[in-house]
Amino acid sequence: MPSIDFIRLFCHIILIYAHYGQSELRILNGEEAHKRDFPYMVSVRRDQSPICGGNIISDTVILTAAHCVQENNVTVSPNRLNVRVGSSNILAGGDIKPIKSVVIHPDYDLDFKNNLALLLLQSPLEWSQHTSSISFAKDIIEIPSPGSEVRTAGWGKQSDNSSPVKLHSDLFVVASYEQCTAAYSANDESIMCLNHELKKGNCYGDAGNGAVYGEKLVAIANFVIGACGSRYPDVYTNLVPFASWLDDVINANKALK
Repeated sequence: MPSIDFIRLFCHIILIYAHYGQSELRILNGEEAHKRDFPYMVSVRRDQSPICGGNIISDTVILTAAHCVQENNVTVSPNRLNVRVGSSNILAGGDIKPIKSVVIHPDYDLDFKNNLALLLLQSPLEWSQHTSSISFAKDIIEIPSPGSEVRTAGWGKQSDNSSPVKLHSDLFVVASYEQCTAAYSANDESIMCLNHELKKGNCYGDAGNGAVYGEKLVAIANFVIGACGSRYPDVYTNLVPFASWLDDVINANKALK
């Protein structure tokens, strides 16, 4: 079983790669997806370069991973961030929306616990076939049981030698508590581990992507253990323990409109 220090080191390597644009976390060997099937998906961009996935949870709020919007443990200025919405192409189409402010979960730490951030848009989105919000899970009964399939999507490569710019999706399987703990000893109720086939799963730049079960967003991609597509499950942040915080930020932002 990999140690916490190894996992922490690997995660920081991921951040270094993402920062310098060497390789972005991507869904390995997924299938090309239609944007109309994932209208809530956005590409989070820093300094005009795509770095992570994001999810529309209201007309002014995007949910992603906290480490996507930090550099050297400092939150990136909103004027360096924007999101591309309404396009299956990570480099073209849709609309680019500027960010007004960034809200990182107050208990986010360098061990990637509570790894969530909300990007507040400068203006509301307009709904269309390719742009709309998704509801997130708020109750324990909405959490998929071990063995359940969840759908995830991102701008991922189909193989180690191919990095298409089109949105791709795949099905992952919820790992049991025992499977998750065997791979990641810091497992708790805030974590959801997702199993995948070898040479599939998340990779550089996939952080912030959402996992969907029963039409609800249930988890956000956090980090991988070992190498991309390894035998270990991918680690996600379970949204149910954070539902109240998410609602509080969304409602506070509405009050400021």
